[in-house]
Amino acid sequence: MSSAPIDTSTLFSVQGRVALITGAGSGIGAYLAHGLAQAGCTRVYITGRRGHALLETAKYSFAIVPIPGDVATRGGCVALARAFVEHEVKRGVPEESVQLDILVNNAGIMTKDGTWPPDAGAGKVSVALLQASDDDWVQAFAINASSIQWLSAALLPYLAYASKTNDGFREGRGCIINNTSVSALYVSRAAQGHIYSATKAAAESLTQNLASKLTKLGVRVNSFAPANVPSEINDVNNPESFIAKLRNVVPIGPVGNEEDMVGAVIYLASRAGSFVSGVVIKVMGYDKYGLGQV
Repeated sequence: MSSAPIDTSTLFSVQGRVALITGAGSGIGAYLAHGLAQAGCTRVYITGRRGHALLETAKYSFAIVPIPGDVATRGGCVALARAFVEHEVKRGVPEESVQLDILVNNAGIMTKDGTWPPDAGAGKVSVALLQASDDDWVQAFAINASSIQWLSAALLPYLAYASKTNDGFREGRGCIINNTSVSALYVSRAAQGHIYSATKAAAESLTQNLASKLTKLGVRVNSFAPANVPSEINDVNNPESFIAKLRNVVPIGPVGNEEDMVGAVIYLASRAGSFVSGVVIKVMGYDKYGLGQV
């Protein structure tokens, strides 16, 4: 069977696209904003609760546009989608032609889980597991999991339009990419931080469920699960952080970097990944954590 030549020059291209990234004031979100801007996206909208942090991220490129907002509520996500449309219209895009090529649901917070030493008895373990309040649970699930559905739904018409306009689907346009973290998959006797892991497992479940419904609308939904990548909530200099505790068990190297994150997202957002939906890419330097093992 004959086929057309493969155009490798555009296979991984995101040139001329419009992206929106949540939680982009620092860490992985900022890495992705810089990477997508450098890769040629026309506009990279970034959002978060800290306006000053967004401005710092935006200094990298004129293509990066800050939109302060809070994805912790359904109303906040709807307001963010409305602000995105308003920004596009101000730039001369007719409202009926507004499209979003790439949505990265990256926002996340750590949780106030208790910790205990390996030799702790039932009493100490009990106290640690009861440390987090009801509000801690609610806030963590709202930002780390629920926001994925709320914002994806609010922006769905613009993602679908990007996919269906000018063969956008075959170019990879109109896609949702969720940062679900390796914590969604990591279970062992040594692992603590149960609430955080539960929120990320919920995020991965939402990824799969959304993919099963939205792909037929032309909107692909995938996730990437990073581990040992420096960020504000995973500081290599903090001895209690995930990255500090596990930096020496990764065969390929101690920590990941910006390029590892950007590479995974560009693959999923480009022509190269346009036939991929409902997939999680582990960006973790080889599975030596014993994921799913006890």
